Amino acid sequence: MSTQHYDVIVIGLGPWGSSAAWHLAARGKSVLGLDKFAPPHMHGSHGGATRLARQSSSAGAQYTTFTKRTFELWDELAAKTGTRLLERSGTVFVGEPGSMWFDKTVASLGASDFEYDALNASTARKRFPWATIKDDEVAVWEPNGTVALVHPAIKALQSEARRLGATLRTGEAVQGWDESASSIVVSTDQGNYSADKVVVTVGARANHLMQLDLPYKVDRQVLANFRQDGPPKPAIYFAKPPGSDEAPAYGCSEPNGEWKFSVPGKGNWIDPEDLSQDLRTGDLERIQEVLSARLPDIDTNPVSTTVCMWSEVEDGHWVIGGHPESSNVVIGTGDMGRGFRYAAVVGEMLADHVDCISRPETNLFLPSRFATAKA
Repeated sequence: MSTQHYDVIVIGLGPWGSSAAWHLAARGKSVLGLDKFAPPHMHGSHGGATRLARQSSSAGAQYTTFTKRTFELWDELAAKTGTRLLERSGTVFVGEPGSMWFDKTVASLGASDFEYDALNASTARKRFPWATIKDDEVAVWEPNGTVALVHPAIKALQSEARRLGATLRTGEAVQGWDESASSIVVSTDQGNYSADKVVVTVGARANHLMQLDLPYKVDRQVLANFRQDGPPKPAIYFAKPPGSDEAPAYGCSEPNGEWKFSVPGKGNWIDPEDLSQDLRTGDLERIQEVLSARLPDIDTNPVSTTVCMWSEVEDGHWVIGGHPESSNVVIGTGDMGRGFRYAAVVGEMLADHVDCISRPETNLFLPSRFATAKA
């Protein structure tokens, strides 16, 4: 029996893989997408209903171009599918000058043409009376910040990829692949498929599947939902104090009217295969303590919780580009906790690598910057 052949096989259909399938199918390629799960799901980095999608970035001003492009693509996808994918909530950043994350975020806004206002503590408390803002803190208002709707966004990426001819198969686990001079044969628990090129977007599981040693660690993160009264609030970040390298606490209104809040830790490393929705001692208390101090009007009794993970790359940037040992395999991993909002443009980058299109501004993401080796 012959093996069905495709131009490209995409392994992993979370936000990055689904976006890659969309872009590749739009370029007229025959595409097969495979995933052992059925995204959206609770086994990776996109668990839950929302992701904050702001214009600013703590990763550097070089992300401004990618930010503009990803919002353009999300808007294009929303128009094509007739689906609301982003809620324009506005975003508030609260922090003390000298805080690493806060200073980098403000610097990225200052180097861009994005709209924002910087407010002293007194003015900020008047504008945002529902938030506790300390005397030595500053608030920055980004009016065009949004909240991405996870399930509609992934489903829109997949539906548009399918409309353009892509075949997406979920519940099918990839077991490996063999590369020859003429093609790559991908083996799953249900059969074999061949392709000219393969895109691997399995998130935190990339090192496992590809037997690589890319320098990222997988951090376990807990989100909790709470009841809130009144109209939806803007999304908000509370920066850690100067001297801390931890990510800020953050929250946003959810589509169902609840309030999501998270207090990220650092160094809570896990094996991605060990991700569980079970809470550990201190998980909820850590969130409730900050929520009570910063947003006192919100009921601290949780409605639900979600446990997800993000991959932290040692130099702070994504890993996107050719496999170190194969020019026909393209890698996308290392979401850095900001991968969802950029998914639309990351899929475009992955498609460009498949087509061997050079984009110098994306070279900082190439896997070749690391001395990767077989594990």
